[in-house]
Amino acid sequence: MEILKKNNVTTIVKDEDRPLKILQLTDIHLGVGWLAKRSDKKALDAVKKLIKASSPDLIIITGDMFYPIWPLTGSSNNLRGARILGSVLTEAGIPWCFVFGNHDTEPTSRANKDGIADYFMTLDGCLFEKGEKDITGVGNYCIRVENKDGTPCTLLMMIDSNQYVSKSFFSGFDVIHDDQIEWYKRTVREQSGEGDLLPSLAFFHIPPKEFKEGWEKCYRGDKSVIYHHGFVLEKDNYFGYPKETEGNFFKEMVEFGSCKGMFMGHDHLNTLSITYQGIRLTYGMSIDYIAYVPTLKWNTQRGGTIIEINHDGSFEVTPLPLVDIK
Repeated sequence: MEILKKNNVTTIVKDEDRPLKILQLTDIHLGVGWLAKRSDKKALDAVKKLIKASSPDLIIITGDMFYPIWPLTGSSNNLRGARILGSVLTEAGIPWCFVFGNHDTEPTSRANKDGIADYFMTLDGCLFEKGEKDITGVGNYCIRVENKDGTPCTLLMMIDSNQYVSKSFFSGFDVIHDDQIEWYKRTVREQSGEGDLLPSLAFFHIPPKEFKEGWEKCYRGDKSVIYHHGFVLEKDNYFGYPKETEGNFFKEMVEFGSCKGMFMGHDHLNTLSITYQGIRLTYGMSIDYIAYVPTLKWNTQRGGTIIEINHDGSFEVTPLPLVDIK
């Protein structure tokens, strides 16, 4: 595998004889305070085990790396969390990137998104980019995947799904905004050139409301929805989707036709993967040992997710439960 810059876009040239293997991690939730010492050790041990067990070519973290909420962790120093996690990822020696979740930079945390990004971007192996300054969010960027012969394979589209409607968790979750959707379309068109649109996979944190819509149709027996794996274990079939109406990302992607899969985190007990309206929607298995207090002793939801991208751009998704790793 080779990584290079091509037309101002990070490009991964995959090995010719096998798929590109991605390990998706999500909701690690490092607290880094005195109340979080035990949970942080468990979380970091889980990260190391998942990397060792999967031997991926690329690691993608879909948000909530940190949980800088002082009353529960004893710290709001998310920059310290970045140093700790960055050390583990650098030591692994595998290229990695991330998108922000809603908890990574809480209003009371020490560093904002730019501060966390600036630090991570100094580390070996980090492929994160801040993206265009005039686009909503920090970290809207593209990674192009090519075959050895130079033919394009797929585009990995990283999107900041933002945080809250206002500055408070209780205001509800924000959306992927209209300008981000237009950026996505423009980037795919530019990378596709004169030919058909290249297939793309989207990585972000907060799920679209259509994920729940698809699940409800699935369990009622609607054959248009394809079930792949996983469960919905959040209470009352909860999906933490945005309540705002600006920018219907899912609808726009269905109409656009490039996006073949969406990978997210956010709802720690949901591990579901379905195909709805032609797009595969997948919750990555979470790691969290501190945020969901009533379920700290649950284990079956914890793990990683393997995404293997083939020569023709098709892909397979396989959960990697932590309980299966000896």
